[in-house]
Amino acid sequence: MTVFDDVPTERTTDETPRRIFRLRAARERVAHIGRLCEVLGRPPLRVVAGYTLKTNPRAELVQAAQERGFLAVTTSADERAWAIRNGYGRNRTIANGPEPIAAGGEPLAFAFADSVEAFVRNLRRRVARVAGVRLRPTMIASRFGVPIDDATMLRAAIVSSPRATVLGFGFHARREDFKGASWRDVATDVLDRAIALSEQTQRAIVAFDIGGGWTPEQFDRDFAADVRWLVKRLAAAVPTCRTLIAEPGQAICTQAEALLTKVLEVRERRERREAIVDAGFSDWPHTHDSAHRVYAIRAGRWELLGRGADRIGGRTPLEYDAVEGLRLPAGLRPGDRLLIADVGSYDHSMAFNLARGDETRTVHSD
Repeated sequence: MTVFDDVPTERTTDETPRRIFRLRAARERVAHIGRLCEVLGRPPLRVVAGYTLKTNPRAELVQAAQERGFLAVTTSADERAWAIRNGYGRNRTIANGPEPIAAGGEPLAFAFADSVEAFVRNLRRRVARVAGVRLRPTMIASRFGVPIDDATMLRAAIVSSPRATVLGFGFHARREDFKGASWRDVATDVLDRAIALSEQTQRAIVAFDIGGGWTPEQFDRDFAADVRWLVKRLAAAVPTCRTLIAEPGQAICTQAEALLTKVLEVRERRERREAIVDAGFSDWPHTHDSAHRVYAIRAGRWELLGRGADRIGGRTPLEYDAVEGLRLPAGLRPGDRLLIADVGSYDHSMAFNLARGDETRTVHSD
Protein backbone atom coordinates (compact mmCIF):
# COMPACT_ATOMS: atom_id res chain seq x y z
CA MET A 1 0.00 0.00 0.00
CA THR A 2 1.38 3.43 -0.93
CA VAL A 3 0.69 6.60 1.01
CA PHE A 4 -1.69 8.01 -1.60
CA ASP A 5 -3.83 4.84 -1.61
CA ASP A 6 -5.42 5.66 1.73
CA VAL A 7 -4.83 9.39 2.28
CA PRO A 8 -7.50 11.20 0.26
CA THR A 9 -6.39 14.36 -1.51
CA GLU A 10 -9.40 16.08 0.06
CA ARG A 11 -7.19 16.35 3.11
CA THR A 12 -5.64 19.40 1.45
CA THR A 13 -8.34 21.45 3.16
CA ASP A 14 -7.32 20.22 6.63
CA GLU A 15 -5.68 22.57 9.07
CA THR A 16 -1.94 22.04 9.19
CA PRO A 17 0.42 20.77 10.35
CA ARG A 18 -1.47 17.57 11.00
CA ARG A 19 -0.47 13.95 11.52
CA ILE A 20 -2.50 11.46 9.54
CA PHE A 21 -2.67 8.00 11.07
CA ARG A 22 -3.04 5.20 8.53
CA LEU A 23 -4.98 2.69 10.64
CA ARG A 24 -5.72 0.25 7.83
CA ALA A 25 -2.09 0.20 6.68
CA ALA A 26 -0.89 -0.30 10.27
CA ARG A 27 -3.25 -3.21 10.89
CA GLU A 28 -2.22 -4.87 7.63
CA ARG A 29 1.43 -4.54 8.61
CA VAL A 30 0.84 -6.03 12.07
CA ALA A 31 -1.07 -8.95 10.55
CA HIS A 32 1.65 -9.57 7.95
CA ILE A 33 4.44 -9.62 10.54
CA GLY A 34 2.39 -11.85 12.84
CA ARG A 35 1.82 -14.40 10.07
CA LEU A 36 5.49 -14.29 9.09
CA CYS A 37 6.65 -15.02 12.63
CA GLU A 38 4.25 -17.95 12.85
CA VAL A 39 5.69 -19.66 9.77
CA LEU A 40 9.32 -19.00 10.74
CA GLY A 41 9.12 -21.07 13.91
CA ARG A 42 10.37 -24.62 14.16
CA PRO A 43 8.42 -26.40 16.92
CA PRO A 44 9.01 -26.54 19.79
CA LEU A 45 10.83 -23.24 19.09
CA ARG A 46 8.38 -20.47 18.29
CA VAL A 47 9.12 -17.05 16.84
CA VAL A 48 7.16 -14.32 18.64
CA ALA A 49 6.88 -10.64 17.74
CA GLY A 50 7.10 -8.01 20.43
CA TYR A 51 5.67 -4.52 20.02
CA THR A 52 8.03 -1.84 21.36
CA LEU A 53 5.93 0.87 22.93
CA LYS A 54 8.77 3.39 22.80
CA THR A 55 8.68 3.33 19.00
CA ASN A 56 5.12 4.64 18.91
CA PRO A 57 2.82 4.34 21.95
CA ARG A 58 -0.34 5.22 20.01
CA ALA A 59 -3.22 3.23 21.53
CA GLU A 60 -4.46 1.96 18.16
CA LEU A 61 -1.07 0.39 17.41
CA VAL A 62 -0.68 -1.14 20.87
CA GLN A 63 -4.16 -2.62 20.65
CA ALA A 64 -3.59 -3.99 17.15
CA ALA A 65 -0.40 -5.71 18.33
CA GLN A 66 -2.16 -7.05 21.41
CA GLU A 67 -5.03 -8.48 19.38
CA ARG A 68 -2.57 -10.19 17.01
CA GLY A 69 -0.75 -11.92 19.89
CA PHE A 70 2.38 -9.77 20.04
CA LEU A 71 4.16 -9.34 23.35
CA ALA A 72 4.46 -5.82 24.77
CA VAL A 73 8.07 -4.62 24.99
CA THR A 74 8.46 -1.93 27.63
CA THR A 75 11.32 0.11 29.05
CA SER A 76 9.61 1.84 31.97
CA ALA A 77 6.89 1.47 34.57
CA ASP A 78 4.84 4.09 32.70
CA GLU A 79 4.96 2.02 29.52
CA ARG A 80 3.91 -1.10 31.42
CA ALA A 81 0.95 0.76 32.90
CA TRP A 82 0.00 1.96 29.41
CA ALA A 83 0.28 -1.57 28.03
CA ILE A 84 -2.10 -2.83 30.73
CA ARG A 85 -4.57 -0.04 29.91
CA ASN A 86 -4.54 -1.26 26.33
CA GLY A 87 -5.27 -4.91 27.04
CA TYR A 88 -1.94 -6.47 27.99
CA GLY A 89 -1.43 -8.64 31.05
CA ARG A 90 1.94 -8.73 32.76
CA ASN A 91 2.26 -12.35 31.63
CA ARG A 92 2.53 -11.03 28.04
CA THR A 93 4.92 -8.19 28.80
CA ILE A 94 8.70 -7.85 28.43
CA ALA A 95 10.77 -5.39 30.44
CA ASN A 96 14.18 -4.17 29.37
CA GLY A 97 16.27 -1.03 29.57
CA PRO A 98 18.21 0.53 32.44
CA GLU A 99 15.26 1.50 34.68
CA PRO A 100 14.94 -0.82 37.72
CA ILE A 101 11.81 -2.97 37.77
CA ALA A 102 9.65 -2.63 40.85
CA ALA A 103 8.82 -5.73 42.87
CA GLY A 104 5.27 -6.93 43.43
CA GLY A 105 2.38 -7.99 41.27
CA GLU A 106 2.14 -10.82 38.78
CA PRO A 107 5.51 -11.75 37.27
CA LEU A 108 6.27 -10.40 33.82
CA ALA A 109 6.87 -12.82 30.97
CA PHE A 110 10.51 -11.78 30.49
CA ALA A 111 12.89 -9.26 32.02
CA PHE A 112 16.14 -8.60 30.16
CA ALA A 113 18.55 -6.97 32.59
CA ASP A 114 20.83 -4.23 31.34
CA SER A 115 23.54 -4.96 33.93
CA VAL A 116 24.75 -7.68 36.28
CA GLU A 117 23.33 -5.66 39.17
CA ALA A 118 19.91 -5.56 37.51
CA PHE A 119 20.00 -9.31 36.81
CA VAL A 120 20.67 -10.08 40.48
CA ARG A 121 17.97 -7.64 41.57
CA ASN A 122 15.40 -9.08 39.16
CA LEU A 123 16.07 -12.59 40.42
CA ARG A 124 15.76 -11.51 44.04
CA ARG A 125 12.52 -9.65 43.39
CA ARG A 126 11.14 -12.42 41.12
CA VAL A 127 9.90 -9.83 38.67
CA ALA A 128 9.60 -12.21 35.71
CA ARG A 129 9.04 -15.83 34.81
CA VAL A 130 12.28 -15.75 32.84
CA ALA A 131 15.22 -13.72 34.11
CA GLY A 132 17.04 -12.49 31.04
CA VAL A 133 20.21 -10.58 30.29
CA ARG A 134 20.88 -8.17 27.47
CA LEU A 135 24.41 -8.70 26.16
CA ARG A 136 26.36 -5.94 24.46
CA PRO A 137 27.79 -7.12 21.11
CA THR A 138 31.57 -6.94 21.27
CA MET A 139 31.91 -5.10 17.94
CA ILE A 140 29.53 -2.28 18.87
CA ALA A 141 30.13 0.78 21.04
CA SER A 142 27.09 1.23 23.26
CA ARG A 143 26.12 2.05 26.82
CA PHE A 144 23.48 -0.70 26.87
CA GLY A 145 23.80 -4.35 27.80
CA VAL A 146 26.34 -6.35 29.78
CA PRO A 147 29.77 -5.94 28.13
CA ILE A 148 32.29 -8.72 27.62
CA ASP A 149 34.39 -7.15 30.38
CA ASP A 150 31.71 -8.16 32.89
CA ALA A 151 31.57 -11.80 31.78
CA THR A 152 33.21 -13.14 34.97
CA MET A 153 30.89 -11.12 37.18
CA LEU A 154 27.83 -12.24 35.21
CA ARG A 155 28.89 -15.88 35.34
CA ALA A 156 29.28 -15.67 39.13
CA ALA A 157 25.82 -14.11 39.46
CA ILE A 158 24.24 -16.89 37.42
CA VAL A 159 26.07 -19.59 39.40
CA SER A 160 24.69 -18.02 42.59
CA SER A 161 21.12 -18.25 41.30
CA PRO A 162 18.81 -21.14 42.29
CA ARG A 163 19.53 -24.34 40.36
CA ALA A 164 16.07 -24.23 38.75
CA THR A 165 16.76 -20.81 37.21
CA VAL A 166 16.22 -20.66 33.45
CA LEU A 167 17.74 -17.92 31.35
CA GLY A 168 16.95 -15.62 28.49
CA PHE A 169 19.56 -13.71 26.54
CA GLY A 170 19.21 -11.00 23.96
CA PHE A 171 20.64 -8.00 22.20
CA HIS A 172 19.53 -4.88 20.41
CA ALA A 173 21.76 -3.06 17.96
CA ARG A 174 21.23 -0.32 15.42
CA ARG A 175 22.48 -1.29 11.99
CA GLU A 176 24.37 1.98 11.64
CA ASP A 177 26.56 0.83 14.56
CA PHE A 178 27.60 -2.53 13.09
CA LYS A 179 30.92 -1.08 11.84
CA GLY A 180 31.21 -3.42 8.88
CA ALA A 181 29.77 -6.48 10.60
CA SER A 182 26.64 -8.20 9.32
CA TRP A 183 23.51 -8.84 11.38
CA ARG A 184 24.46 -12.52 11.49
CA ASP A 185 27.92 -11.59 12.82
CA VAL A 186 26.27 -9.67 15.66
CA ALA A 187 23.79 -12.46 16.42
CA THR A 188 26.57 -15.06 16.40
CA ASP A 189 28.70 -12.98 18.77
CA VAL A 190 25.89 -12.75 21.32
CA LEU A 191 24.62 -16.31 20.89
CA ASP A 192 28.09 -17.84 21.33
CA ARG A 193 28.57 -15.92 24.58
CA ALA A 194 25.13 -16.97 25.80
CA ILE A 195 25.84 -20.65 25.03
CA ALA A 196 29.17 -20.43 26.87
CA LEU A 197 27.48 -18.96 29.94
CA SER A 198 24.80 -21.65 29.85
CA GLU A 199 27.37 -24.43 29.69
CA GLN A 200 29.59 -22.91 32.38
CA THR A 201 26.72 -22.37 34.82
CA GLN A 202 24.54 -25.40 33.97
CA ARG A 203 21.49 -23.17 33.50
CA ALA A 204 19.22 -23.70 30.51
CA ILE A 205 18.50 -21.02 27.90
CA VAL A 206 14.79 -20.89 27.16
CA ALA A 207 14.50 -17.56 25.31
CA PHE A 208 16.55 -15.44 22.92
CA ASP A 209 15.61 -11.86 22.00
CA ILE A 210 17.06 -10.34 18.82
CA GLY A 211 15.69 -6.83 19.39
CA GLY A 212 14.70 -4.63 16.48
CA GLY A 213 16.12 -1.80 14.44
CA TRP A 214 14.85 -2.82 10.99
CA THR A 215 13.48 -0.15 8.72
CA PRO A 216 10.51 -1.43 6.71
CA GLU A 217 12.78 -1.95 3.70
CA GLN A 218 15.44 -3.81 5.72
CA PHE A 219 12.79 -5.96 7.36
CA ASP A 220 11.16 -6.98 4.10
CA ARG A 221 14.53 -7.72 2.51
CA ASP A 222 16.41 -9.49 5.31
CA PHE A 223 14.23 -10.59 8.23
CA ALA A 224 12.86 -13.91 6.99
CA ALA A 225 16.21 -15.25 5.74
CA ASP A 226 18.12 -14.13 8.82
CA VAL A 227 15.56 -15.55 11.24
CA ARG A 228 15.43 -18.88 9.40
CA TRP A 229 19.22 -19.05 9.73
CA LEU A 230 19.05 -18.26 13.47
CA VAL A 231 16.19 -20.67 14.14
CA LYS A 232 18.25 -23.45 12.57
CA ARG A 233 21.24 -22.52 14.75
CA LEU A 234 19.17 -22.39 17.92
CA ALA A 235 17.50 -25.71 17.19
CA ALA A 236 20.89 -27.36 16.80
CA ALA A 237 22.92 -25.61 19.51
CA VAL A 238 20.29 -24.64 22.11
CA PRO A 239 17.58 -27.32 22.10
CA THR A 240 16.15 -25.99 25.39
CA CYS A 241 15.23 -22.66 23.75
CA ARG A 242 11.49 -22.35 23.25
CA THR A 243 11.00 -18.67 22.35
CA LEU A 244 12.77 -16.44 19.83
CA ILE A 245 11.60 -12.84 20.23
CA ALA A 246 11.82 -10.18 17.51
CA GLU A 247 10.93 -6.52 18.06
CA PRO A 248 10.12 -5.01 14.63
CA GLY A 249 8.81 -1.68 15.93
CA GLN A 250 10.10 0.54 13.13
CA ALA A 251 9.10 -2.02 10.54
CA ILE A 252 5.51 -1.72 11.79
CA CYS A 253 5.21 1.96 12.61
CA THR A 254 7.30 3.95 10.16
CA GLN A 255 4.77 4.00 7.34
CA ALA A 256 1.76 4.21 9.67
CA GLU A 257 1.79 8.01 9.84
CA ALA A 258 2.20 10.91 7.44
CA LEU A 259 2.54 14.61 8.14
CA LEU A 260 0.44 17.08 6.19
CA THR A 261 2.06 20.51 5.92
CA LYS A 262 1.29 23.78 4.15
CA VAL A 263 3.66 25.81 2.03
CA LEU A 264 4.12 29.25 3.59
CA GLU A 265 6.58 30.81 1.17
CA VAL A 266 8.34 29.87 -2.07
CA ARG A 267 11.78 31.35 -2.74
CA GLU A 268 12.63 31.25 -6.42
CA ARG A 269 16.34 31.38 -7.25
CA ARG A 270 18.27 30.49 -10.38
CA GLU A 271 20.28 27.72 -8.70
CA ARG A 272 17.42 26.27 -6.67
CA ARG A 273 13.97 26.78 -5.20
CA GLU A 274 13.09 26.62 -1.54
CA ALA A 275 9.69 26.07 0.07
CA ILE A 276 9.15 27.14 3.67
CA VAL A 277 6.45 24.99 5.34
CA ASP A 278 4.52 25.14 8.61
CA ALA A 279 5.95 21.85 9.93
CA GLY A 280 9.53 21.45 11.08
CA PHE A 281 12.19 19.47 12.86
CA SER A 282 10.13 19.33 16.04
CA ASP A 283 7.33 17.56 14.13
CA TRP A 284 9.65 14.99 12.49
CA PRO A 285 12.86 14.93 14.55
CA HIS A 286 14.36 12.12 12.48
CA THR A 287 14.41 14.41 9.45
CA HIS A 288 18.03 13.60 8.70
CA ASP A 289 18.31 10.12 10.21
CA SER A 290 16.20 8.32 7.64
CA ALA A 291 14.72 9.00 4.22
CA HIS A 292 11.21 10.42 4.21
CA ARG A 293 9.17 10.36 1.05
CA VAL A 294 7.57 13.71 0.22
CA TYR A 295 4.45 14.08 -1.95
CA ALA A 296 2.63 16.96 -3.59
CA ILE A 297 -0.80 16.98 -5.20
CA ARG A 298 -0.73 17.04 -8.96
CA ALA A 299 -3.74 16.36 -11.20
CA GLY A 300 -5.81 15.33 -8.19
CA ARG A 301 -3.42 12.70 -6.85
CA TRP A 302 -0.36 12.47 -4.65
CA GLU A 303 2.86 12.61 -6.64
CA LEU A 304 6.22 11.62 -5.17
CA LEU A 305 8.85 14.35 -5.35
CA GLY A 306 12.04 13.35 -7.12
CA ARG A 307 15.65 14.24 -6.38
CA GLY A 308 17.06 17.60 -7.35
CA ALA A 309 18.66 20.84 -6.19
CA ASP A 310 15.64 22.23 -4.30
CA ARG A 311 14.91 22.09 -0.61
CA ILE A 312 12.20 22.36 2.02
CA GLY A 313 12.78 24.62 5.01
CA GLY A 314 10.95 24.03 8.29
CA ARG A 315 9.16 26.61 10.39
CA THR A 316 11.56 26.59 13.36
CA PRO A 317 14.62 28.83 13.90
CA LEU A 318 16.90 25.78 13.97
CA GLU A 319 19.73 25.98 11.45
CA TYR A 320 19.38 22.32 10.48
CA ASP A 321 15.60 22.43 9.97
CA ALA A 322 15.81 21.85 6.23
CA VAL A 323 15.70 18.96 3.78
CA GLU A 324 18.02 19.20 0.80
CA GLY A 325 18.09 17.35 -2.49
CA LEU A 326 14.45 17.50 -3.59
CA ARG A 327 12.82 18.56 -6.83
CA LEU A 328 9.86 20.78 -6.06
CA PRO A 329 6.99 20.68 -8.55
CA ALA A 330 6.56 23.53 -11.01
CA GLY A 331 4.04 26.11 -10.00
CA LEU A 332 4.26 25.41 -6.26
CA ARG A 333 2.61 28.28 -4.38
CA PRO A 334 1.97 29.40 -0.79
CA GLY A 335 -1.07 27.53 0.49
CA ASP A 336 -0.26 24.31 -1.37
CA ARG A 337 -0.01 21.15 0.72
CA LEU A 338 2.83 18.65 0.93
CA LEU A 339 2.62 15.21 2.52
CA ILE A 340 5.69 13.94 4.39
CA ALA A 341 5.53 10.16 4.67
CA ASP A 342 7.24 7.66 6.98
CA VAL A 343 6.91 9.64 10.23
CA GLY A 344 5.25 6.90 12.32
CA SER A 345 8.22 5.68 14.38
CA TYR A 346 10.51 7.89 16.43
CA ASP A 347 9.31 10.93 14.51
CA HIS A 348 6.11 10.33 16.49
CA SER A 349 7.42 9.35 19.90
CA MET A 350 10.22 11.95 19.99
CA ALA A 351 8.29 14.91 18.54
CA PHE A 352 8.24 18.03 20.70
CA ASN A 353 6.63 21.45 20.78
CA LEU A 354 8.77 24.38 19.69
CA ALA A 355 7.33 27.83 19.03
CA ARG A 356 3.85 26.31 19.25
CA GLY A 357 1.43 26.42 22.13
CA ASP A 358 -0.52 23.26 21.35
CA GLU A 359 0.26 19.80 20.04
CA THR A 360 0.28 18.88 16.36
CA ARG A 361 -3.17 17.62 15.44
CA THR A 362 -3.80 14.05 14.39
CA VAL A 363 -6.56 12.55 12.28
CA HIS A 364 -7.21 9.08 10.87
CA SER A 365 -7.01 8.36 7.17
CA ASP A 366 -9.67 5.65 7.46
